[in-house]
Amino acid sequence: MKRKIILGLILLSLCQVWASAEEKAGSEPPLTFIELWNAVAYYDTNIEKKSFASVLGRYEGKIGFNILNFPLQVYGVYYGVSSQNPDFFDNAIFSGGGARFRPFASFRATTWFNEWLPDLKIFVESLSAGYQKNAASAEALSKNDIRAGIDLWHEWNLDKPNEKYAWAEMWLNCSYRDTNFGWDPDGFKNYVLMFQPKFGRHLGPGLEAYLRADLTLTGKEGPDYYFLNVADYGFGLRLEPWRSSSDLNDLLRKLKIYIEVLGVSYLKEKPVDATKQVSADVRFGIDCSYGR
Repeated sequence: MKRKIILGLILLSLCQVWASAEEKAGSEPPLTFIELWNAVAYYDTNIEKKSFASVLGRYEGKIGFNILNFPLQVYGVYYGVSSQNPDFFDNAIFSGGGARFRPFASFRATTWFNEWLPDLKIFVESLSAGYQKNAASAEALSKNDIRAGIDLWHEWNLDKPNEKYAWAEMWLNCSYRDTNFGWDPDGFKNYVLMFQPKFGRHLGPGLEAYLRADLTLTGKEGPDYYFLNVADYGFGLRLEPWRSSSDLNDLLRKLKIYIEVLGVSYLKEKPVDATKQVSADVRFGIDCSYGR
């Protein structure tokens, strides 16, 4: 199944490149691109265990090349997490290379309902794992993974906002994963869907209240996969002190200071260990991004 998905992505990429070549050439994109996302926060449970109560940082980055005038990119990528918590899965980095293209890059949006389409990306990545703490506990796990799927990040009414109207954010990632860096000797060989929408109101310059959800879902069954079949939902308040500034780069302009109060629901089985069964989480911290 993995080979069929990857082959399909390659063929679709070639079709997209051919179609783009038929269009009248516009201004060339820059040779290179950088995307960064970093967040550091205190988590009461981290939807992980009742006694988590730790600071945890997440960081992601893509650095690569735009392929001429085509909506195609090749890049190096890393996904990392670091925590006061000693568990290996909270202190890991997954890195490698990938390629992606935007099938609707030339689409001209007509309304808020379809303006997200140019941001949709189809990707394939090859990753390897490294652990900064308690690495011995991860010795039996897969060290490499291949993923292929779709990714979307889009914002509504946040740049130069009309504060009379609501704002929204959406992140969606759905991918087939060969191993997911897991323990199954036959491989993971299933999908993982992650969906994170936010919907809110402007309370004043840079101050925003919102409802949010975070859904993680896979086709895998059983209590060992509880962390891949879970949802949290609730409300938050955040401050973007420099969002309206035109003199700063995105890393500062999109910096957010936030607090969230969330409920938790398990979508399939709960963890067997009662100390890992949580019903809520409270988190507060900072979030910043560049190039997204």
